[in-house]
Amino acid sequence: MRGGCAAAAVAVPWLALLALARQPPEKPSAAPHLTRRPFLVAWNVPTQDCKPRFQVSFDFSIFDLDASPNEGFVGQNLTIFYKERLGLYPYYTPQGVAVNGGVPQNSSLSEHLARLQEGIEKYIRSSTKEGLAVIDWEEWRPVWARNWKPKDIYREASQGLVIQRHPTWPPEKVNKQAAFEFESAAQEFMVKTLRKAKSFRPKQLWGFYLFPDCYNHDYSKNKESYTGQCPDVEKSRNDQLKWLWKESMALYPSIYLDALLDSTPNSRKFVRARVMEAMRISQKHHDDYSLPVFVYTRPTYIRKLNVLSQADLISTIGESAALGAAGAILWGDAVDTRNRELCQLMKNYLEGDLGRYVVNVTTAAELCSTTLCQGRGRCLRQDSHADVFLHLNSTNFQLRRRDADHSEGPLFWAEGQLSSADILFLRTHFHCHCYQGWQGSGCQTRAGPRSHAPGPLAPLGLGVLLLLASWC
Repeated sequence: MRGGCAAAAVAVPWLALLALARQPPEKPSAAPHLTRRPFLVAWNVPTQDCKPRFQVSFDFSIFDLDASPNEGFVGQNLTIFYKERLGLYPYYTPQGVAVNGGVPQNSSLSEHLARLQEGIEKYIRSSTKEGLAVIDWEEWRPVWARNWKPKDIYREASQGLVIQRHPTWPPEKVNKQAAFEFESAAQEFMVKTLRKAKSFRPKQLWGFYLFPDCYNHDYSKNKESYTGQCPDVEKSRNDQLKWLWKESMALYPSIYLDALLDSTPNSRKFVRARVMEAMRISQKHHDDYSLPVFVYTRPTYIRKLNVLSQADLISTIGESAALGAAGAILWGDAVDTRNRELCQLMKNYLEGDLGRYVVNVTTAAELCSTTLCQGRGRCLRQDSHADVFLHLNSTNFQLRRRDADHSEGPLFWAEGQLSSADILFLRTHFHCHCYQGWQGSGCQTRAGPRSHAPGPLAPLGLGVLLLLASWC
């Protein structure tokens, strides 16, 4: 196991004692979904056309899930519901034309709910199938103050509805009433959508993409002084959304990296704050367990079709795993695969740095879970701000790739075993976040009759990845 740029772990006895004294999070984690692995990685890039159009084929065997976000793909383990795929979502077009009433308080909630079943049954055929179900509604935000440009139209339309009824009211009174009506309707619209969706497909982990958000994008203005921290006002606004967290079955924050962050220290600061805010929210609003957090990341930078550097793979996937996220979803759109060159770029990346790193982190997370937590919990950093990661020690593990002599199994796997120094490193820098139904520093004790936890993971065979380059 490795942390930051260190070539090997240095044993610090007092840190080991501190690790034993540290208490795990107050609430247990929801048991892992689908794969039963502590950290899953999903591929959600529309690469399905690369083979028929450009003769570029992909091997997704290293991923726990692979699904296409494009229209026409149904019955997948990961389903995204864009605004046109689920009910009658109210919004304004870029030309200012109202669709389905424009704002939630001017829409028909009953008609929307009546149409939900059609969309859900189209894309998720089975009522008993497990999966991730993500609602991607980005046109307006349910907190009034967050609808700044170019979303001002939702505040203006809401104010206009109040003025129609009360033309003599002063602007302050109009604004206050408009905010109340908008937020109340937005809450009801989102809550009832989730409740209805859960009733139709209860085995799916329903949640909204981009929630919670952190609004820590000031890296472009303050490159030298950027801390990445979520503003206190935004944390407070996230707390106002307790009604949303209470109804959600998972959280799906975004950690997409702007090209300005490419391989800079600020990329890790940006991601760390966003994942930590999601983890904070995950602990607060369900009585018996914390919500699973699945981060949305991209294989490329925003507005730049360059694949993530190795440093930024650590700052996204690696950071999320070390902070206790349940998984990472690699999302892309049609632009990423619009020609042969881009398809080949994505294939080379998947079969190179990306694939090796995914195998590295997912196997390291599983090894940590089985070693420290008996497969009944996932490993979290002792210190959220420390640059230590669930990485495999390249001295003890070696990457293997499928070849003629090994034609079965995944594209990559690893061979090796943890040394006593590796285990000490884990115990020093990580602790167990037990799954629901288990407790204790090593998740060794049943918490009670309401346990929903799975049995422990089967011990890994000799497995993981030889890191062919520095992970710094």
